[in-house]
Amino acid sequence: MTSRRKAPMHVAHVLSLPSAPDRRPLYLEGRDGKDDRAVVRPDGSLLVPADSSQGFATYFAAFPASYWVRWTGATAVRLELELAGAGTVRVLRSDAAGAAREVGRADAAARTAIEVDVTGGADGGWLWFEVDAQDDVVVHGARWLVDAAPRRDGRVCLAITTVNKPDYCLATLEAIAAAPALREVVETVFVVDQGSDKVADRPGFDRVAAELGPQLTVIDQGNLGGSGGFSRGMLETLDRPGCDAVLLMDDDVAVDPEALLRAVRFHRTVTDPVVVGGHMLDYNEPSVLHAFSEVVDQRHFMWGSPEREHERHDLATGPLRDTPWLHARADGQFNGWWMCLVPVAALRAVGLSMPLFLKWDDAEFCLRAGEAGFPTVSLPGAALWHVAWVDKDDTVEWQALLHTRNRVVSALLHARRPRGGALLRDLLATDLKLLLGMRYYPVDLHVRALREVLAGPGRLHAELGSTVADARAVGAAHPETVKHAPGDAAFDAALARRRPGAASPKPEGKAAQAAFAARSVLRTLRPVPAADRRRPSVALERGQATWWEVPRHGSVLVLAGDETSGTWLRREPATFWRLAAATLVAHLRVAVRWRSLSAAWRRAAPGLSAPETWRRTFEG
Repeated sequence: MTSRRKAPMHVAHVLSLPSAPDRRPLYLEGRDGKDDRAVVRPDGSLLVPADSSQGFATYFAAFPASYWVRWTGATAVRLELELAGAGTVRVLRSDAAGAAREVGRADAAARTAIEVDVTGGADGGWLWFEVDAQDDVVVHGARWLVDAAPRRDGRVCLAITTVNKPDYCLATLEAIAAAPALREVVETVFVVDQGSDKVADRPGFDRVAAELGPQLTVIDQGNLGGSGGFSRGMLETLDRPGCDAVLLMDDDVAVDPEALLRAVRFHRTVTDPVVVGGHMLDYNEPSVLHAFSEVVDQRHFMWGSPEREHERHDLATGPLRDTPWLHARADGQFNGWWMCLVPVAALRAVGLSMPLFLKWDDAEFCLRAGEAGFPTVSLPGAALWHVAWVDKDDTVEWQALLHTRNRVVSALLHARRPRGGALLRDLLATDLKLLLGMRYYPVDLHVRALREVLAGPGRLHAELGSTVADARAVGAAHPETVKHAPGDAAFDAALARRRPGAASPKPEGKAAQAAFAARSVLRTLRPVPAADRRRPSVALERGQATWWEVPRHGSVLVLAGDETSGTWLRREPATFWRLAAATLVAHLRVAVRWRSLSAAWRRAAPGLSAPETWRRTFEG
């Protein structure tokens, strides 16, 4: 009888250890799982003291086997370790529900290997290991290998888009320069610098540029937004014949080079090319995971996690071993471009980004790629730390125009429900809440956004460079855009009447909310008291400034998160009624013309995203 020859094994994930104490829960289990007396030594090895155990059921140390089974066809996974000392290594495997069992063990040796059959494990489950030390055990290295061979071997370009965040960007370049394994697979690192504070002018840049040598290309161009910056990186990658993917990254991030390598290895091994998304961890709260996967909900045509309660999950308080939903393989529809690997095959099939400046460019591209047969896989263990936006509400600033215009454009291109489902109703309700909350600037921008949609796609490329200035110019007509600070009479007067406590309770039920809204609308017919025109009647924290609290006042000061400045919101009846009429008309026009608008935008989309079109934009 002939024995079956085992397939060669190929590296998928390599164990890296935490570079900062607050990232430890992502790499090593603490006392809730296994002992936390292990010490990361200066040489990068891990000391597990005698008579203790160390678990590795963590986000970066465990292996997301189900993703490799589903997308690469892997049937076996092998753990290889380099150890010193006496002890036992055990491998555990979870199922899609999070239930774990031991599937292998071995005595610690200089080179220890444990192989696991993962056939049929595509629905979910991770592998991890535990070290039980009899004497001191030193873990010098660990890696997970799969029996699926790489199917493509082209090099990868890294494309970083940056606008006035040179220190973050320089730190990323330093991390890449110090990672020889990553540099082996990288053709070029493109830094598309669209700001006035240039990365190349920062102290230390010359040194890192010398280290990277020809692997670094800095491209200066005007601010064309994320879509312009990332499209430039895509286009430059298409011009490199030896490259078969581009890894897009934001500027305000911190990276672990091994996590970037995991995305590259996965890309090389998958059966058919896919978009490989990297997860986002919070730069300021390093164990908080933004989302495990993201979809566009067709009912409201809005992005987000399939289960909203899973957003911003803290892996320190809800570790892998104790969080069942983390074990089911999650299929998303798009991934943010804070970290996202796009195969060249997808670029050749569907083009580059739509010229949307910011917002929805990543989601729209991934929806388009998915429709063409390039699904998005958000790969656990491939991630970076990104400065979160939770303390900033850009929906009431100049970006409000882009939130609405680009969402509607994306719906016209990809919505499966008539008129985008509840999209227009939701947008109109949002405008009413903003008007009641005395936020006239974003409503003005929303009206302009819908008018741009109605005007068609002809000016998108031509107006990319003026997007920010045009949106901010609208704010000149709205006093709410002026920031007030200590020493300002309005700020000081309002702060003296600061409202304590939490936000007032929201009216319960749709009927109560509708009644409150009706009363608030009627209140706009009454004159604003003279005292409220002279100064804010109260100061509110941002969380208190809800659409059911602000209308109770004639004017309010809404404090910024750090309370060093505030926005003075004033009831302006004439502005309220002008914008209410304008937004109602704009929404009705889009609703009536939805089918013809959708057809027009769909006809134009291939030309808007074509490499040749973008090349002309960059040259112009």
